[in-house]
Amino acid sequence: MPQFKVTITGIVQGVGFRPFIYRTAKKNNIRGYIKNAGNSVELLLEGKEAQVTEFLNTVKNNSPPLSRITNIDIKPCSDEKYNDFHILKSEKKGGKDSVMPPDVAICDACMSDVFDKKNRRYMYPFTVCTDCGPRFTIIESLPYDRENTTMSKFRMCETCKTEYFNPVDRRFRAEPACCPDCGPVFELYMGKKNNYSKNPIKDAAIALDSGKIVAIKGIGGTHLSARTTDDDAIIRMRAILKRPEKPFAIMARDIGEANSIAYISEPEKELLLSPQRPVVILSKKNRLIRHISPGLDNIGIMLPYSGMHYLLFHYSNQPAIVMTSANIPGEPMAIDNDDVLSLDADFSLIHNRVIKNRCDDSVVKIVNNNTCFIRRSRGFVPAPVEVKDTNRTVLSLGAELDVTACILKKDKAFLTQYIGNTTKLRTLEYLEAAVYNLMELTKVGTVEAIAVDMHPSFNTSALGMELSRKLDVPLIRCQHHFAHAASLAAESGKERMVCITADGIGYGNDGTIWGGEIIAVDDGFERTGSLASQLMPGGDLAARYPARMAMGILARKYNQSELREIFAPYFEKEELSVVLRQIETKFNSPLTSSTGRILDAVAALLGVCTERTYEGEPAMKLEAFAMKGRDTVDMPVLIERTDRRYMLDTTGIIEAVYLANGEHALPDIAASAQSAIARGLCEMAIKTARDKKIGVIGFSGGVAYNNSIITTARNIARNAGFEFIVHSRVPCGDGGISLGQAIIGAKEIDAGVIQHGKT
Repeated sequence: MPQFKVTITGIVQGVGFRPFIYRTAKKNNIRGYIKNAGNSVELLLEGKEAQVTEFLNTVKNNSPPLSRITNIDIKPCSDEKYNDFHILKSEKKGGKDSVMPPDVAICDACMSDVFDKKNRRYMYPFTVCTDCGPRFTIIESLPYDRENTTMSKFRMCETCKTEYFNPVDRRFRAEPACCPDCGPVFELYMGKKNNYSKNPIKDAAIALDSGKIVAIKGIGGTHLSARTTDDDAIIRMRAILKRPEKPFAIMARDIGEANSIAYISEPEKELLLSPQRPVVILSKKNRLIRHISPGLDNIGIMLPYSGMHYLLFHYSNQPAIVMTSANIPGEPMAIDNDDVLSLDADFSLIHNRVIKNRCDDSVVKIVNNNTCFIRRSRGFVPAPVEVKDTNRTVLSLGAELDVTACILKKDKAFLTQYIGNTTKLRTLEYLEAAVYNLMELTKVGTVEAIAVDMHPSFNTSALGMELSRKLDVPLIRCQHHFAHAASLAAESGKERMVCITADGIGYGNDGTIWGGEIIAVDDGFERTGSLASQLMPGGDLAARYPARMAMGILARKYNQSELREIFAPYFEKEELSVVLRQIETKFNSPLTSSTGRILDAVAALLGVCTERTYEGEPAMKLEAFAMKGRDTVDMPVLIERTDRRYMLDTTGIIEAVYLANGEHALPDIAASAQSAIARGLCEMAIKTARDKKIGVIGFSGGVAYNNSIITTARNIARNAGFEFIVHSRVPCGDGGISLGQAIIGAKEIDAGVIQHGKT
């Protein structure tokens, strides 16, 4: 009989792949073996050629739903003969091109087990099988075998062992599988005192129903939870988490309850019910939930994704529960039990399974009929983003906020889970740990270069320098908006495009703060257009208090006494004088072309938001406010052509907003201002595309989450005959920038322009 050695790479571990191969081999009378080989699976196949062909066709076309095959390498061989097909013990060495699967929601079969009174796993919250449950959050090293996960401390009972070693059982080689006799357990604490509850999940549900705040340790981290209808509890949660306005996510009991809270389209329903179970941003129906997402017209909703969640709702009367990440702004989410108990919750529901890899909930939004990641984390990480083969291995560390790191490995980009705000030391340490963990999981021993943002004071840049010295590889500094454009080009496969990159802040090549840029992507990156540069009186204070930004812009049109009269309602008298001096002297008033700051200025002038308490708040509230209006107010869209680039006059737009106030409905002014900004950006992109003879226009950066702006830009671009693209596989905002940095790093290595320690 002919023999073949087969290596299969892709997502082939932790997804029921070996039992699937075993059953398929038996069905086709194939002899030989399968084993996990480091980061892939290795097979020896012995059988008639027709049987082997049929076997391989089945593998290619009917593999387990959570698996993803990227390559099958087949070579004839001559090995020892086999009388049957076997599953062999895994090797610690082997292929390096497969990846770990992400965590997925509990499957229907396991849910049936949980609520089946005759099943031995009745009411057991950690019930899983090969088709569901935690993977990434529990793995410590590859290959993905139980001894290499945080389940290794739980010794299987004899019944679980029987299932685990039975190739026809649904839990065959299901590494997290366990039961009430041998698996993890929950405990309920009141404050920091164990109350020794006989049914901790039931008692936690009772506490929630009575208005208590409960910290709940889950699969990838901890949520702080309360009733959605309890204003007092939600306000207390805001004080605990130091988030006075930032929206909270909620978990609905089922799709029916979610539909009673928000409007749900078919694509949004599919996302809610998907195995990844992300938080989906939906338009509110019930506006009485005012303290959950104040000032916004949408709300983040997810459905239960673990046995514990379903049991919590089983015991609770609530149709939905606030479930927000348990961390103060900028700090990592709590995963250790001591950290969970240190939260000021009334009760804490914790378990004794270690979370190796912290993983926040993923957050997605449908923007103009396109699935858009706001946060790519649980359910999606560490699955790679496929890109054009670079033949390079580059590590990139992102920017400063909403940070992810990325390892580019030839044609795969592995982004870390959401890390967060690296101005905080603990979050920076979390980033470094996540990088080393990703290097271990991807079998990357070293990298050829490290790419960071060019901003001189970002902590990620400092970490990059440290890693550059430690690994003895070059450091590449990347312009922020070039990286945004490179990210979109990489995920879309478009080698030539004109990219609108609109966001809040990015350090520019000229030393100013960019944020409303037109970038031509061809052989390199060229800034061909931008919003006009405007003063930011007080620097970062202009981002926190957007009326400062509005005053800096209108200073181009009005004198000091006129500005004092216009902005007297926004400031105390003494502060107003300080801001006016900053404008006059230009002291601590950097220049910026940021789109985010222009939207902030509009929000301030219309009274929508006068203080930013979380990233993007004024622009988000402006978007919600503008949804009530129509684009009916005349706004000037004036584009100049300088020696170097096109430039949109934003002073005229902000003055039009000021003058229209009192003459038109405020929501109409908001809608018209957003439309003018979108038109100006897109028209500059079209001019560049025609100059460069490029047929594709893209949009990247945090402003790409604004549905109205994206819709306007898309319609203009398409009507002018251009293809219009946005992100769909990595976040539009800074959470996707590490991909672009890695791509730029690979290009600079190819070009031979890097030196150790600098560009």
